[in-house]
Amino acid sequence: MKARFHPSGDMVLDGSSTLTLPAATLQQLTRLFEQYLLSRSQQHGFLALPSHPADTASLLQLQFLFDILQKTVSLKLINPLGVRLKSVLKIFPFKSLKCLELKRIPPHCLEGLRGIYSQLEVFTCSKSLSSLEELLSLCGGDLSSALPWLELHTLNFSYNSIVCLDQSLSLLNVLKSLDLSHNKIQECAEFLKALTELEHLNLGYNCLQRAPTLGMSARAKLVTLILRNNELETINGVEQLSSLQHLDLAYNILLEHSQLAPLSLLHCLNTVKICTHQYTQISV
Repeated sequence: MKARFHPSGDMVLDGSSTLTLPAATLQQLTRLFEQYLLSRSQQHGFLALPSHPADTASLLQLQFLFDILQKTVSLKLINPLGVRLKSVLKIFPFKSLKCLELKRIPPHCLEGLRGIYSQLEVFTCSKSLSSLEELLSLCGGDLSSALPWLELHTLNFSYNSIVCLDQSLSLLNVLKSLDLSHNKIQECAEFLKALTELEHLNLGYNCLQRAPTLGMSARAKLVTLILRNNELETINGVEQLSSLQHLDLAYNILLEHSQLAPLSLLHCLNTVKICTHQYTQISV
């Protein structure tokens, strides 16, 4: 295996660029790391590799790659369309991650999230989930209960098959931006009330019949709310969002002007998008 580090590698190390890897490539790398560099007991915590030259050029290259992965700040893992993962995907080499994106990675196949979840700031997952708790509470294949996600401010679980929210949202104490668009969510219940710092919420392209209910703190902080392409017949409750500036209600079932009365109480509102399924624009 020949290791080459692209000239833009410094951008990966400082977090200004994202390292993108196919799942199969990471699986091959972790097998080599386990075989030649470290035992399973050494997979936790930052590992300082020996400073003396490796026995062979190949081993030296492997040490170099492992060191790079340990220092990588932003990672995107992709499983190609139509390809089924035949073994687990281990992310133990990534000790410094702050941003993680998963695409078509089944949660039960992911191991190592428990070691870094508390330092993640941005977490994106698409084409993979049927529930929030699979990653937020169970940490994927680690199957170990998570404590609060201490640094996570942005969560994007759009384009999945999530039907309902759950108690795992209570672990996101500092979350500011939540994107659950393009799922199958029918009801938010009371679960969003746990998100006290929320400023941006995207629930577009779901099956909601009423506006989500937020806690008192988030009502005063929410700036953006996207509810387009749902099944809303009323927007009662949005009048409580005193700081709301941007509201998207396009393509719901708001057929009467009277249903828009709550908007008159939103004094910070700058932009409103309202369009019915009949493509008739309602002016506010």
